[in-house]
Amino acid sequence: MRRFNIAMLVLILLIGVPFYWLMLDNRPGNAAPKPIHIAQLRQLADSLPGARPAALQGEAAAFRSLPRNLFAAGSGMAFDPITVLAYRLVNSDGTSVMIDSGITPHDAAAMKMSHFNAKGQARINRALGEALLVLFTHEHPDHMGAALQLPQWLPAAARLNPGQLPPSPVAAQLPWPRIAPPPAQLGNGAPFAVAPGIVVIPAPGSHTPGSQMIFARLADGREVLFAGDIATLRYSWQQLRARSNLVGRYMAPENRDEVYAWLQTIRQLKREAPDLAVIPGHDISTLYPAGDRPAIAQSPLRFELQHKAIVE
Repeated sequence: MRRFNIAMLVLILLIGVPFYWLMLDNRPGNAAPKPIHIAQLRQLADSLPGARPAALQGEAAAFRSLPRNLFAAGSGMAFDPITVLAYRLVNSDGTSVMIDSGITPHDAAAMKMSHFNAKGQARINRALGEALLVLFTHEHPDHMGAALQLPQWLPAAARLNPGQLPPSPVAAQLPWPRIAPPPAQLGNGAPFAVAPGIVVIPAPGSHTPGSQMIFARLADGREVLFAGDIATLRYSWQQLRARSNLVGRYMAPENRDEVYAWLQTIRQLKREAPDLAVIPGHDISTLYPAGDRPAIAQSPLRFELQHKAIVE
């Protein structure tokens, strides 16, 4: 029996400890929120003349189901659909602002997406070409890469920050054509307004060097915060959970301390504005109702909760 107990202890140490550290470890430490408050964002959103966006639309370009623990460490082994999303803020005159660009079929295959929504991505591509302004939460293929592979290349309305451009290391891995990239037109310091009702919140060196969140105040008073992959899923900010060490240190390295600080910032903003709708980077729940809450973004898709298909 003593040998058996020793063998079990060794097995636990060899398997259990690495599993805990790679998949479950979630220690935010004493990360403090950034000095960003909802009053400041509202003031900036109202600082530019013109009508604020009238509607918010969303598209799901692709998804695959993966254990929740991978993207919100310690949140459970249930499988969630990790969805590639893009959003469109529509003005009353039909003009629009795009946030993120979906994913190409090539990148969807490379990332082993189980479903690629060709019609949805076609709509995203068309909207990118029509938009007055295109913003990206960060410089990964499933957020920005598709915009670089449009027939007209990067949309003329795209605005990038320095971390989203070569030679920044993550941006340099994207498929830039053999011409000089555009100059950076967005800053990476304090939050700033880019259009009526829309504020960019730079978060450099968190999830990626070029990460940023985007706050939008709509004409009807609704407020939304596009968190990008600082908060991959709703559990990320709700339960203060960064990505697992397996993902966040090895597969897609990020600065965990900075991510925790920004997750604390999201929670701080939510306390200050309880009706603020937080839109995580890969959470399909923004596109369908939950209880008494309507869908945050209008969508032409009906999502099968069994995660087997995205159906028009």
